[in-house]
Amino acid sequence: MNRNSLVRGGTVVTPTRSFRADILVRDGVIAAIGTDLTPDQESTVIDATGLHVMPGVIDPHSHLWESGFMSGPDFRDSTASAVAGGITTIVEMPLTTPEVLDVEVFRQKAALGEATSYVDFALYGGVRPSNLGDLEAMWEAGAVAFKIFTCDTGCAMHGVIDDADLLAALETIAGFRGLAGFHAENNELMVANRARIDRDGRTDNAAFNEWRNETVELEAINRILFYAGRTGARVNIVHVTSPNGVAMVADARARGVDATAETCPHYLYLTDKDIEERGAWVTCSPPMRGADAMAGMRSLINSGAIQTVGSDHGPVDPALKRRGHNNIFEGQPGMPANETMVPLMLNLVASGELGLERMAELTSEAPARLYGLYPKKGAIEIGSDADFTIVDIGRSWTISADNLIGKTGWTPFEGVPVVGAVAKTVIRGAVIAEAGRPVGEPAGARFVPRQ
Repeated sequence: MNRNSLVRGGTVVTPTRSFRADILVRDGVIAAIGTDLTPDQESTVIDATGLHVMPGVIDPHSHLWESGFMSGPDFRDSTASAVAGGITTIVEMPLTTPEVLDVEVFRQKAALGEATSYVDFALYGGVRPSNLGDLEAMWEAGAVAFKIFTCDTGCAMHGVIDDADLLAALETIAGFRGLAGFHAENNELMVANRARIDRDGRTDNAAFNEWRNETVELEAINRILFYAGRTGARVNIVHVTSPNGVAMVADARARGVDATAETCPHYLYLTDKDIEERGAWVTCSPPMRGADAMAGMRSLINSGAIQTVGSDHGPVDPALKRRGHNNIFEGQPGMPANETMVPLMLNLVASGELGLERMAELTSEAPARLYGLYPKKGAIEIGSDADFTIVDIGRSWTISADNLIGKTGWTPFEGVPVVGAVAKTVIRGAVIAEAGRPVGEPAGARFVPRQ
């Protein structure tokens, strides 16, 4: 695969400005940025005329082959959909089979990814109360963060539910200056809510929203931020659903707590009414809130209060969704989302709700900095990896499973009209996907350890 190339004729987008330039790539690394550059003799010319060249999009929240999903035993399917959707690097969560709870499994997963992934990738480690002694070894092996659930997961990771365990986990991670990424839901409130719902004999779609209501999320965020402040730990609250949650993180940051907030496209496009109407097909944890919350999240996305956007990609087998037809609790939560993340964000650019330069920060530079990958990833700078998401910001189309390649064969955004599409995905100087389809088979993907 030729990693020498010249990206010619495009408008380069960075978090601070957009400008017309060519980009010369040697051995997969940016060698020069300028106008009317001449390609080396062995270079492939990548035509970006009329297109915008963004720093390669990083998906900081990806589940590739979680138990109960349908991606298969390796990285192939979900990274094919990622690269088709313009993503050049994923940050993969630890809920695999087996869960990533020690350095041996961590290294096995990195090797599997290098053999079967279309995109470069970084890895989380997992946390349960009994593996705190294993965390630093994973950090030294290149883990970018550690996933902590404050509710029961139903798997070997289990939730770090008790206050004493949560405090111990954050003290441990703070001890080597690690990063904790939190799924924030209060387990005790969820148990009580579910008991009440079950007593009432309810299995309707709206019951899902009541089970995992906003109070469940906000209480957990509040507790995490309190213990982060007491321990000095760095914390990232993933998939924040509402302006109330974002405000809690912003208030903590103002007090000096090292905290960040991630949200996802589904909180910018879907609401609790979608769950009531469409059922398990659009359930995720935590679920979408009301229309006012969605509008508020859209208003915040350009403000800097939200640091990163991740897909929370979960490629659930449609058969597992159909189980929730008559009982919402029987459906498997999670949604395929990495193939549609970039177009949905570009659509917010087209509507004027998000600046293109701000999108480059949200989806490239900020996650690269947060996870210790910058400036190797997330930048269009000399010496950085030549990762580019080349987009057509004016193309109008309608999202449909018929247009997508994910193995699940469905999308929660079916029928959503968007303006903005991915034209080419370039990883370390080579075109890996074009016009929504991968080019060739997985070859040469790299595990990217924390720098």
